[in-house]
Amino acid sequence: MTPLPVHLARLALLWERAAPVLAWPLAMLAVYATLSLAGLIERMGDPWRAVLAVGLLALGAAFATPAVRAWRWPSRNEAQRRVEADSGLKGRPFEALEDEPATGESVLWLAHRGRMREALRQVKARRPRAAWASLDTHGARISAVIVLATAFVYAGDMATVRLSDAFSPLPLAGGGERAVAEFWVEPPDYTGRPVVFLRERREARVPQGSVLAARITGLARQPRVSGGEAVIEEIGAGVHQLRMTLNADSAVIVRSGAFTERLDLEVIEDTPPRLALVSEPESDGQGLLMLEFTATDDYGVERYRLQIARDPGDGANPPDDSWDAIDIPPGAVVPARGENRYRATVETARHVLAGERVLVRMEGIDGAGQSGLTGPIGLRLPQRLFLDAMARAVAYERRLFLEGSGEYAPHPGPLARHVEDGFWPWLDDEPELRLERAPHGVQRLARALDALGDAPSAHFPDRIVFLGLRTAMHQVRRAREIGDLDHMEEDLWQIALRAELGTLADAEAALRAAERALSDALARGADEMELAALFEQFEEATRNYIAALMREAMQSDQLASGGGQGMNLNADMLQELLDALREATELGDTEGARRALAQLTELLRNMQIMAGGGGQGQTESALGRALREALEELGEVIGEQRGLTDETYEQSRSGDLAEGREGEEGRALAERQDGLRGRLAELLENMPDGMSEEGERAFDEAARQMDEASRALQRGDGQGALDAQDEALSALREGAAETAERLQAENEANGRGQGDRDPLGRDTDGGGVGGDTEVPSEMERQRARDILEELRRRAGDGSLTPEERAYIERLLDRF
Repeated sequence: MTPLPVHLARLALLWERAAPVLAWPLAMLAVYATLSLAGLIERMGDPWRAVLAVGLLALGAAFATPAVRAWRWPSRNEAQRRVEADSGLKGRPFEALEDEPATGESVLWLAHRGRMREALRQVKARRPRAAWASLDTHGARISAVIVLATAFVYAGDMATVRLSDAFSPLPLAGGGERAVAEFWVEPPDYTGRPVVFLRERREARVPQGSVLAARITGLARQPRVSGGEAVIEEIGAGVHQLRMTLNADSAVIVRSGAFTERLDLEVIEDTPPRLALVSEPESDGQGLLMLEFTATDDYGVERYRLQIARDPGDGANPPDDSWDAIDIPPGAVVPARGENRYRATVETARHVLAGERVLVRMEGIDGAGQSGLTGPIGLRLPQRLFLDAMARAVAYERRLFLEGSGEYAPHPGPLARHVEDGFWPWLDDEPELRLERAPHGVQRLARALDALGDAPSAHFPDRIVFLGLRTAMHQVRRAREIGDLDHMEEDLWQIALRAELGTLADAEAALRAAERALSDALARGADEMELAALFEQFEEATRNYIAALMREAMQSDQLASGGGQGMNLNADMLQELLDALREATELGDTEGARRALAQLTELLRNMQIMAGGGGQGQTESALGRALREALEELGEVIGEQRGLTDETYEQSRSGDLAEGREGEEGRALAERQDGLRGRLAELLENMPDGMSEEGERAFDEAARQMDEASRALQRGDGQGALDAQDEALSALREGAAETAERLQAENEANGRGQGDRDPLGRDTDGGGVGGDTEVPSEMERQRARDILEELRRRAGDGSLTPEERAYIERLLDRF
């Protein structure tokens, strides 16, 4: 067996003889790698890269030829002699152990072999001799390593790319003359910013989430990209396209052979939306919550949600997972007076917490999915007030069902036996075992619906309510799992509405659906054809709703008792609002159309007919009459205060009211404000006794803010006057709400409804148009048409410069 030192010595001899052969090829390889790291190879491209590689290879082979000719493979004897020399042994012990004596083994020969064997136990092979030292007497190899390391550091993150390109068997683009690149940046759609083309520049500031796109022609192979993750695809022969999403500042480098492009892109951070409630939320008897808030974002808020949580009552904020969210349709959020101020109307009547003390907060979500929240505010979540006993009962059972029922218990029987026979297993699900397995809440709902359906016939003037109750009861009994009852919440709500409103419920649902569709289309900027179709649907739904109102009123004899005149007045006003909405839609005045739709919706929402016959054969009490008259006068005061506030805003904006400026405008507005203050004082003097503390506090605050607004107007402080007038309006509405609750309580106590009032809830003797509703005048609409026609005429003027024509086209696109 050959000892290990002999193998090591043989390897050492192999290296010492191979070093002269490899010296020059390795030197040429180091030169080629250094040139590639320096960027020369990628600038040369093919075929010069191949020429240089072949030349250096040939030069190295020429210098290595003498060493190749002198090459000999180290033998075993040479390795043994190397070990003996490295170990300082004499007598050639390896040969002694392998030789045989000619005359047989004597004692002396055996003793000699024993000494040689003992000597070989201490042998060792030293490391190879410095083979290159004799060739490189000046230490050029050290210099080569230093130069190569310096080139690697100089190349930076492109070192591996350049080495890969230099040694790649695939062809490279030659010289960079044929490769052409086009770069552009596509901002996210929600930013509304145009595409940025990087024609003569290679730097830009772009929104976060933008996409860097490029189309490169003339490359023989796919480019490499550093500075981010890019998706590269070949879309044609020699044509490559890349796309890269930018979320942080990036120095993007695109390389392929001699082709090199560097782009320095600064990313503008997209911050989350910022929201804040600016006034106390308002509500009505139909379960609608109105909130006014400010919302700011880099590129605008796209979606809004109302978050609701049960108020813990200890001042602590509920945990994040206890907040429920209601999506707000885009059309339900309209601009309010003031910068970045909006008003949202949210239907909360169907929420499980309706009528309870809750915390609410507005959530705004931008196009990037980031959200911002307002601070929580406590209130009693608005609920729909059902006056009909059957409607109240159904709504109550729906509420209990929504609060949670749990899951069904598993079926006790063997249901799998029919599967083998080809039958469905649920065929053996006995009906009596379905309700038995149901949770307590579902069993209670089944019993309640059964009891409601067994009510006397006097409770079912509308047979559809009876059929709805019986159908719902059978569906609850037949359900096999809680998922089968997902539709029950909607069904029970519709039954309650039908019991409360009769046929009016269907007309109201169709009107709300048409209203939401039109509002959402206006909010997203739909085209004229879609808006026209949606407007026709809304107008038809409005006509059907008015017809249903009149039918309900005639059934309860309200029209016969004097309500017809009020209905005619409301119909005229509705038609005027519809005309204004149609013209604003045709003119492309999106904001004007949204305002007109909001006003029309508010008017329709207030048109309530109490169809239960409460006005027949009953008289109004003196207290109820006084409260009603006070409430009507309050409505007029609120309308005039709102008009005065709008006029103050317009004059303040135009500069007629400025800080420290006194003039006729401020004194005239102050006198009108004082007049309203006096009218409010007279109204409060005639108000019946028994007002709640909240109502007294609200009216006192309204009077105080009116006085403050008057003083601000006298000294020319427009902003101070506006702030005080806003507070006065809020306090007046709160006081009016308290007065309305007193009136409703009085009417209920006397068994009296609203039979002698028109659909707006006003006395039919003095019905008229409220001051809160603003309809664009004919002059304003004609002015809008004139402006649109002038823009169209100028757009066709051939003498316009491209900049002027582009400006007019942008105006036409907007209006």
